[in-house]
Amino acid sequence: MKVLKILDWPAKRYYGETHPLYKWRSLLIENDIKVEFYFDINDKRLYGGDYLMLHSRYFEYGWQNIKLRDTHNQAELFTFLKRVKRYTGRLIWFDAADSSGSQDFPLIPYVDVFLKKQILKDKNYYTSANQGNDLRIWLNKKEHQSSVFEACPVNQLPKIGLAWNLAYNDYRYFGFKMSRLSNYLNYQIYPLKYSPVISERKYDLAFHGTIHATDTGQKGVFAQRTHLLNSFKELELNIATGVNVSKKQYWKELRASKISVSPYGWGEICYRDFESMISGSILVKPSMDHLQTFPNVFLPGQTYVPLSWEMTELKQVLEYLIDNYKSLRHIGQCGQEYYQRMMLDGQGFVEALKRNIDLTDSL
Repeated sequence: MKVLKILDWPAKRYYGETHPLYKWRSLLIENDIKVEFYFDINDKRLYGGDYLMLHSRYFEYGWQNIKLRDTHNQAELFTFLKRVKRYTGRLIWFDAADSSGSQDFPLIPYVDVFLKKQILKDKNYYTSANQGNDLRIWLNKKEHQSSVFEACPVNQLPKIGLAWNLAYNDYRYFGFKMSRLSNYLNYQIYPLKYSPVISERKYDLAFHGTIHATDTGQKGVFAQRTHLLNSFKELELNIATGVNVSKKQYWKELRASKISVSPYGWGEICYRDFESMISGSILVKPSMDHLQTFPNVFLPGQTYVPLSWEMTELKQVLEYLIDNYKSLRHIGQCGQEYYQRMMLDGQGFVEALKRNIDLTDSL
């Protein structure tokens, strides 16, 4: 039995990205992996495991926050990594940043494995040969660049591997206080509710958000969202939009929507992608073909409708989908069924995890 120790993100200890490790904890033991969770870097029990995975957001109030990063907290972190590595079989950094890019490459020489929720198919983008690239590849234009990252040394590139993406988060509805039950409430007792695709849908589209004054610099992160909201003026569709609404109202509208558009935000993959599939809406989003991710539920034309990164064809695509909704809603059905299969495949998750923490395979 191998031991996988995890220094987890305290703020999301009850309701976060490590949810599948709780959900399939017994199955992991059956596959000879015992998972132990820790929330304090000073806990001496962190030392001595076969694997130690460090959730990057544990360090959100220090080095991992690029606005707070300095030589002092960098030296502290690197010293910790060198020390704990001496007592650990494999030291794993889980870069939980939203995008396929990373600002954490300065520490990659100090770990054995560098996992991300999604990585670029062309890893050369990360290397020093491409110094000056934007953190977010879709904004890698001089007029849009918002954040240039420190490149990954070429000889460290093989350490970059896949973790798992936001698909495995817990999307069951909980009130605020009830969210603490997320990792412990069995899905057979409280299952995830899927909406039938053929159910009555009074909205063509549901999307709430804020228009930003400019799409340059950091605002470029929101350019796709702003383009979507501006396009509503030209669309003669029944759209649920406006200021942000409660979580309960958000789900109600999404489950009653034929289409769901999910633009990139801080990263390519968003909670909304999977909420749309759960709700039975046809997912429309900028192309994901540049990404390698797990589970990959983004099959163009099958589980979602891709757009260009500029989304220039948005109006025509949305009008076409609504005009031909009955003949095209199978995309929503296929997306929901595919996602549901992934969420029931605990063994698939376990096998992928074992491969990825050992870097023995690429998905």
